[in-house]
Amino acid sequence: MDRLTDVSQLEGWVPARFFWREGKPIVDWCYLGAQRFDAAFFEQTIGKCMARPFNLLFRHQTPIEVLEQWQQARPGIDPTGFIFHMSRCGSTLASQMLKAVSTNVVVSEARPIDATLRAQFTVTETTDDQRITWLRWMVSALGQRRLGGEQHFFVKFDAWNTLDLPLIRHAFPDVPWIFFYRDPVEVLVSHFSNRGAHMIPGVLTPTLFGMDVQTAFSLRPEDYCAKVLASICAAALQHYRDGGRLINYRELPEVVPESLLKFFDLHCTDVEIASVRAAAKPDAKNSSAPFQSDSQKKRDKASDAIRDAADKWLYPIYEDLEAARQLQPAT
Repeated sequence: MDRLTDVSQLEGWVPARFFWREGKPIVDWCYLGAQRFDAAFFEQTIGKCMARPFNLLFRHQTPIEVLEQWQQARPGIDPTGFIFHMSRCGSTLASQMLKAVSTNVVVSEARPIDATLRAQFTVTETTDDQRITWLRWMVSALGQRRLGGEQHFFVKFDAWNTLDLPLIRHAFPDVPWIFFYRDPVEVLVSHFSNRGAHMIPGVLTPTLFGMDVQTAFSLRPEDYCAKVLASICAAALQHYRDGGRLINYRELPEVVPESLLKFFDLHCTDVEIASVRAAAKPDAKNSSAPFQSDSQKKRDKASDAIRDAADKWLYPIYEDLEAARQLQPAT
């Protein structure tokens, strides 16, 4: 393991992975240089850079405490806003639209952040205070200026990280945040076409979603997925009054230039706003296809089991989200 004696050697490097070795938290670093996080997801940018010969031959693996030294030497941009989501509900499109402004840094679903938040499931002795401290260090390391002119920093979390909102708010009490959600049937149909990691029992521990292992594996897949989504939505609904804003997929894409820029206190030029709108034209995950709502197409594909699970577990919380959203003050 590389034990740095001079943290200035980390100039141009970012945490790529957080893991445990012999009970100790370790950070694996990747050299980005001036590379922006321009891909839709953090892992896509990191994967591309990791394939370069330099990163294959030379890399740092350090104790997590090096993050503290790096924060003191090179503090990152203070977070401007956080993006939470139900999953498969337009948050990627919104983050890509924010990324269209060159002075914005947007990190989307960074694996080191998720691993930091879920550290207590790997080493049960991990305390909330440790996770809060590590999260601050990790976010600072990921929020570095790469080109020199960056002014704002956004973090899009994994969907299940919404369950850690109290801890994240404790770490960053003044950072405004948004939560995207969508009609439950449409989200479930998307997952049953290609299920996310959190939708497969055992990939993420079911206790994260308030279920024991026996219950998780005894449920129909549709019911398990619906209960996972319901727990995520319930967490957002419980805490949205603490600096949050609720956004339905139906509001995209115009909600970004018309409302979210102001919510995050971004003062954009007309040219920048035009760039934000232009970023909505390609589909967020497939740049060759134009973005358009596929709500009816997804609803047409829904099975009876999906509709039953949505009715039982999700529509009550979805209706509560809708009622809360409509009572929000306009921005």
